[in-house]
Amino acid sequence: MLVREVMSRAEPVLAEGMTVREAAVALLEHGAQTAPVVDAQGSLVGIVSEVDLLHGRFVPDPRASALPRPGPSAPAPATVGVVMTRTVVTTTEYGDAAELAERMFHTRLRCVPVLREGRVIGLVTRTDLLRMHTRDDDEVRRGVRAALAEGAPAAGDWAVDVFEGSVRLSRAGAGDHERRLALTVAATVPGVIRVAVGDGAADGYGEGPAAGAR
Repeated sequence: MLVREVMSRAEPVLAEGMTVREAAVALLEHGAQTAPVVDAQGSLVGIVSEVDLLHGRFVPDPRASALPRPGPSAPAPATVGVVMTRTVVTTTEYGDAAELAERMFHTRLRCVPVLREGRVIGLVTRTDLLRMHTRDDDEVRRGVRAALAEGAPAAGDWAVDVFEGSVRLSRAGAGDHERRLALTVAATVPGVIRVAVGDGAADGYGEGPAAGAR
């Protein structure tokens, strides 16, 4: 599965000169937790999250403690450009969704901007990746059959069974090349977690991870 098959629209996209309050309103309006930040030319310059916008925005409530507590020692940051993170992990629309998912897992990233020539064309969030792996089995089955018909017509007519994203393909008399081709094509379908390819015998299956799972 490629990044372009899992990414969502980048909404909102924030300008680095936008005020923190304006950015907070934009995140709330779109139900977003993070957003890419661009400069006047539309190039990515950073990313901002909800917690970035909270820094220095609250004063201590005197009712919470009998002891006096000092308030903020400096004015709260005024613009997105001040609070954003400038070092951003990015990907392209033709990147491998499996590799990106693993990177997000190990680095605890919430979202990754998708770039084309330095411009933001989408985002991949944790929710986007989860959505792919909760697709209905019938929908996945149709996707696999369509992919095989288009990408491997010479491999013949395969029986396709799907259970919770795990795909089992079988066709009597399938050769090694046909089996490998069918596995490769099926693994590209969004929502496929594993693929088993066989010749119809119960013990004749070779398995491989899908392009969107490890």
